[in-house]
Amino acid sequence: MGLMDRIFIVVYFILTFILIVLSKRRRVLIAFTAGMMLVALKVSESMRIETISQFVDFNAIFLLIGMMVIVAVIKSTGFFQYVAVRTLKATKGNILLLSVLFSALIAAFSMVLDNVTTMIMFMPIIFFVADTAGFNPFGFTAVMILASNIGGCMTLVGDPPNIIIGNASKIPFLTFTSLVFIPLVLTYIVLMLISRFKILRGLSSISDKKDEIQGLKLDGVITNRKLMYVSLGTLIVVVIGFAVHSIVDIEMSLFAVLGAAFLLLYTGKDFESVANEVDWNAILFFIGLFSLAYSLESTGITSELSDLALGLSSNPAVLSMLILWVSGMIAMVTGAIPVVTIFIPIVAELSVHYPLQYDLWIALALGANLGGNGTVTGHLANVMCFEMVNKEYGNTHSFLDFMKIGFPSSVISLAISSLFLIIRLVIFG
Repeated sequence: MGLMDRIFIVVYFILTFILIVLSKRRRVLIAFTAGMMLVALKVSESMRIETISQFVDFNAIFLLIGMMVIVAVIKSTGFFQYVAVRTLKATKGNILLLSVLFSALIAAFSMVLDNVTTMIMFMPIIFFVADTAGFNPFGFTAVMILASNIGGCMTLVGDPPNIIIGNASKIPFLTFTSLVFIPLVLTYIVLMLISRFKILRGLSSISDKKDEIQGLKLDGVITNRKLMYVSLGTLIVVVIGFAVHSIVDIEMSLFAVLGAAFLLLYTGKDFESVANEVDWNAILFFIGLFSLAYSLESTGITSELSDLALGLSSNPAVLSMLILWVSGMIAMVTGAIPVVTIFIPIVAELSVHYPLQYDLWIALALGANLGGNGTVTGHLANVMCFEMVNKEYGNTHSFLDFMKIGFPSSVISLAISSLFLIIRLVIFG
């Protein structure tokens, strides 16, 4: 490929991502169309529609679809609403205690569900608490969003960026969680301290509404108890499958899809009946981003970027910091998913030269996910919840308002991750 062709790909790539970042409602369409245009233009011999499985990660896509269907069935039973109301009653009107319990629940759910689904389930409860107590829920919601993203980063299926990283790196499910556990737990603790003494310090209690909260009824929240048990059991089996997938040599996507198929067979439904519960925008967004990223890889541009990174520093510590902080800063602008798709082929080449097998992948996961906490555009859940709060309470908050909460937390979490990666390198490298 000639120099002008390569310049065209780079300019095309940059302009596409500028449009994706600036667009509010057409991001998916822009990404998908731009990706398919590259296929139509045949920018490389390997980038054709008949070889689409080479550059679109269908393992990630089927994993997402399977989990979305399983979550849809569980959601239909009222289980998530029951847990939320039970937690609300347990706090007896203490906002600070509620923030800790809600954030822990949201983080836990986000480990096995996608962040958007988790926040959609909890947002009505958050609004109810805010209306009952008479406060604007923006700060409270921001804390919950950050907790959701931290929890989602804890597993390979907790959020889309990790799904992509897991399929590219082939890192075992439990190995990934064990490697990110310490920095994420420390990040969560810091978030709780910041929220306690800064973000939520003016919301000490809502004791005057205690009777109303305690009067909430749990009867009828669970609409189908038998299906709830069956669907939760299926989810547990699927998660166990994730944990042992590298041992039994079965892709995680197969466990998810088979679990979803079982629940549909059990309920007598078909895929069409739950099609509305699948986030097709996310699926098409992925396909477009995979195509864009592969255009850099197949034309040799990614390899050149990898060589440039190695040339800048042959020091492993500097290399890991480069991946962590650059991906984190870019994620604040483009979002976590695009930055991961860009960095996947680069990290794949650089990992060969790194003394610890998976640490550069961990640096990318921590960088993209925790960096994405810094701005509204960093994660899809950030955008969705931000828009829901503004719509509900009159568009009173700006992107800067969120950044005042998210950016400090993001920088601190990246600093914690930096220290963790360097200590690992010193001990095991």
